[in-house]
Amino acid sequence: MIAVKGLVKDAFFKITDISGTLVYEGQALGGQAVWDGLTYDGNRVQSGIYVVFSTDADGLEKEMTKFLMMGSK
Repeated sequence: MIAVKGLVKDAFFKITDISGTLVYEGQALGGQAVWDGLTYDGNRVQSGIYVVFSTDADGLEKEMTKFLMMGSK
């Protein structure tokens, strides 16, 4: 599980690969987004850099962060 903490309460978030391809989106619980590392198809994402975009319900507060996913299948 991958957790991104410090988001605005109940933020909407999207995770993309470094080229901008959407791999997952959802809504944070409180100020934390949790992701299992799987795409919508249930496949584990490849090793690489991923970007998390988040915004509050009004679209006023926006945040972005990156992380490196490493591992083997």
